[in-house]
Amino acid sequence: MKKMKKRELEAYHFIKRKIENKEWLPQKHIREQDIAEILGMSRTPIRNAVMLLEKEKYIKIEPYKGAKVLPLMIDSKSFRERIEFIELMVIHYLMKLEKQEKQMDLKHSKIILQSMKQANSNNTNDFEEKEWQLWEELLLLEKNRHSRSMILMSMKDLLPDNGKISNVLYRSRQTKIKHYEQLIQLLEEQNYPYARREIRILLNQLLLNIVQAID
Repeated sequence: MKKMKKRELEAYHFIKRKIENKEWLPQKHIREQDIAEILGMSRTPIRNAVMLLEKEKYIKIEPYKGAKVLPLMIDSKSFRERIEFIELMVIHYLMKLEKQEKQMDLKHSKIILQSMKQANSNNTNDFEEKEWQLWEELLLLEKNRHSRSMILMSMKDLLPDNGKISNVLYRSRQTKIKHYEQLIQLLEEQNYPYARREIRILLNQLLLNIVQAID
């Protein structure tokens, strides 16, 4: 980063933090004037901060419209960290269900999985959206809203819009379907130990695919 003036640096970190903390989601439009009012400064340092963030691919400046937040790009290291976090959280969730002897209603999960198969067969772009819906359904019994939100946000981070990781995940669709089928069957049987094992296998297989393709 080039040397920035104090007010530029303040604006830079403010915008960057909003994006990284997912307070400002992809496609959100931001205006220099709005940020200037929030931070109590002129638009000049805001403009300089925005230009730098565009170079770093956090946002895209659109003439006469302001700037648009871009999806965060992740590398293999970030992917590994998210995989490890998701595995830890989901395993903990399934252990709670086992301890409480909870029975999941999986009818809707099966319908979503069937639509994922159809999307894969038709080579359409809504596979990942349906996968996100599947995870929303599987996590319905997580009563800790913060934990549920953190898992789902991390899941969304694993579905980048473009780049090498996106290409690898696209080629991994059939692998995902196979493991999701097995996972749903095990959850239906309340076989939580093997369901946890299936989650580990799925996530580790995705991580291996990414590492082999990128590193």
